[in-house]
Amino acid sequence: MSYRASVWVATAALLAALAVVLDLLRVKINYPLLPFLTFNLSEIPVVLAFLLMGFKAGMVVAFAQWFALNLGVPFQPGVGPLMKLLAVTSMLVGLYVGGRFWRRGEPLRGRHVALMTVLGALVRVSAMALATFLLYYIIFPERYLSFAGKVLGNVLGLQVESALLLTLIMVALTSLFNLLHTPLSVIPAAAIYKAYVKATGRQPALEEQRHRA
Repeated sequence: MSYRASVWVATAALLAALAVVLDLLRVKINYPLLPFLTFNLSEIPVVLAFLLMGFKAGMVVAFAQWFALNLGVPFQPGVGPLMKLLAVTSMLVGLYVGGRFWRRGEPLRGRHVALMTVLGALVRVSAMALATFLLYYIIFPERYLSFAGKVLGNVLGLQVESALLLTLIMVALTSLFNLLHTPLSVIPAAAIYKAYVKATGRQPALEEQRHRA
């Protein structure tokens, strides 16, 4: 294995471990509208891997985190980790598309971060809206619609009889959550990336996402 490949693997492993540790530390803020959803810091290493080494590295870290979340205590394997994986990987797809306007060798500027954040949020919200609808209305309605009704009743005081309407409310609320979570993941990672570039004086070569616009 070449030195460059060794550094790539080591960096990806380090960021994956950091993501898992942040999950274990449970540094999070509950989403007030749906308290079972939480804003957390564990997505930042995933985005940082993307900024430093490209799309493949971000996906590797995201899948490593998903694998760790499925190992059990203190996490709950199954649907939760899968939904998180879908949220993070769909966001990475949007970041990749936005990153195509970040030219090779050009410093990461505010407009690049803004474009990647917008596209990351757009793809993430779209993917998670579809996944939430399928999960609540098509795949596991008996399990999740009952749970959703209790949550909305306890938190928002809403009593919804229609299964379709209840599903659409959950889709809307989870969409807002994913919309808000994207900048909370991207902006800190971009700040860390800029600090790294400033401290080291070197601009990582992101061959995968820096194509000419």
